[in-house]
Amino acid sequence: MNTARLSDKSEFATVEDTSHLRNLRAIFWCIALVFGFLQAWNNRQVMNSDGICYLDLADGYLDGGWKMLLNGHWSPFYPWLLAVAKFLTKPSSYWEFTFVHLVNFVVYVFALGAFECMLRQLLASQVSGPENSKPALNSAAFAVIGYLVFLWASLTLITLASDTPDMLMSIFVYLAVAILLKMRDGYKGWSRFAMLGLVLGFGYLAKAPMFPLAFVFFTIALFSTARIRQALPRVLLSVVLFLMISAPLIIGLSRMKGRLTFGDSGKWNYLYQVNSVGPAWYMQELGTARGKFQHPPQKIFDFPPVYAFVGPLGGTLPVWYDPSYWIEGLKPHFILRRQLSVVLRNASRYFHLLFTHDAALMVVLLILFVAGHPQISLTTITQLWPAWALPVAALVMYIIVLVQQRYVAVFLVVLWTTLFSSLRLSKEQDGRRLAAAATFALLLAVGAPMALSAAEDFRVGVRHRAHPQWEIAKRLRLMGVRPGDSVGRIGGLHRVEWARLLRLRVIAEVPRPQAEYFWSSSGAVQSQVLASFRDVGARAIVAEEMDPAEVFAAPPGWQKIGDSHFYVYLLGNNAQSSATKNP
Repeated sequence: MNTARLSDKSEFATVEDTSHLRNLRAIFWCIALVFGFLQAWNNRQVMNSDGICYLDLADGYLDGGWKMLLNGHWSPFYPWLLAVAKFLTKPSSYWEFTFVHLVNFVVYVFALGAFECMLRQLLASQVSGPENSKPALNSAAFAVIGYLVFLWASLTLITLASDTPDMLMSIFVYLAVAILLKMRDGYKGWSRFAMLGLVLGFGYLAKAPMFPLAFVFFTIALFSTARIRQALPRVLLSVVLFLMISAPLIIGLSRMKGRLTFGDSGKWNYLYQVNSVGPAWYMQELGTARGKFQHPPQKIFDFPPVYAFVGPLGGTLPVWYDPSYWIEGLKPHFILRRQLSVVLRNASRYFHLLFTHDAALMVVLLILFVAGHPQISLTTITQLWPAWALPVAALVMYIIVLVQQRYVAVFLVVLWTTLFSSLRLSKEQDGRRLAAAATFALLLAVGAPMALSAAEDFRVGVRHRAHPQWEIAKRLRLMGVRPGDSVGRIGGLHRVEWARLLRLRVIAEVPRPQAEYFWSSSGAVQSQVLASFRDVGARAIVAEEMDPAEVFAAPPGWQKIGDSHFYVYLLGNNAQSSATKNP
């Protein structure tokens, strides 16, 4: 360890301080577990389209093995985790969504444990610093702020209502940063570098953006040591182990796509966000991209537009099961003006995050920075560059294409905790009152809203309530729609949990923005639209009631599904079967 950075550790790391930290840790772990479980339980009946695709992939793995996890858009670790959990617990269809949210809760607990590893390394780094200074935040205050930042990012930005692998990826980010901090403090053995490669390899399996970010980690690991020549073979070991874990997926995807790729989610987002390929999901217009669609969704009716998803893809939503399939043949095209426009749009999202979501953190950080010793704090921040360089690189990577709060949440946690751990005071300054005030302010500004949200989750979640999407699926079954049937939708992008619960395939739809034109069109046009659904194999068409009520008027033949806002139009044999059951 660089002795120039050391100060008297005993001044801050006393036995009482350790005991106090242990009590704080126990309190915040209990709070985190309660808040997380309440959020997961309250959202137990909700499933977004991404979560439905991950469940479909999990089923594919259980039926067909590893090859079914090869997907150009979705990474394999999360669906594999769901598949293992499904195999062990065998939930019924009714409890399937609850089961997924409980898996998400378990992932959240592991993320908390990984964050704990990183936090302990930052606490150890906080003790060290320029000899003429001391931390602006004592260990207890820093730990409280660190836990608040974690809870805020995990339950507000990522959330347990969202069925995505962002929480899973965060585990590996926290662990990798903890390893880098450990290396910085002098632990540069081969085992640390080997562990870094393994952690980053599994991080890539969790989410594709970890592949390019892994090389940022390797670069940091190399240059954060005083002896680069000594570190080089160890970093090469990390890279080899990382590639050993990554290679099977990269080789499988490259063979499937006929070109070298580590995943096409970035390509899809660039084409849509920067090159304006669209419309969303339906991919008919090139925008500024290059190439030619090889097999886009078919437009089977002009107006109102009806798109059919005919192809080899399975799943509940073939259009979203592997979005990269529908953009095959296209190449992203860089245009400076468009790229700058996207960067500015994403920069405004960062501004919103920093000065709306993160406003309290920003204000408290600036106050502590100015009230302390700014020059020494800047020196400490410079010394901690291995911790903050990674989140900065990630934020720059996302600003080029798309910024969503769940994408950047884990990197904001690393950045904020690193910055707070870097704040310093001179030896003569007494910062106890300032630290207490800062902690209390963040408890009110960040902790209180989360406590209120948890209370609302408890109030709503503990009550027994019907499962509306299950009721829709059950009613459709009684009307003659069977598992495995192909169906259509009027008004795409509305909730389709019913389709997953009944094991249906949505093979055609009218986009939601154009749904009103279907309902307001003539009977002849509506009949032609219904015939286009029938021609591609749909056995029924499901529509959700939409505003304004004057536009939505279900014509003859449409049946309301129970007490829901959904209607169904049965085609072919299903219509005859329903007529027999309901004379």
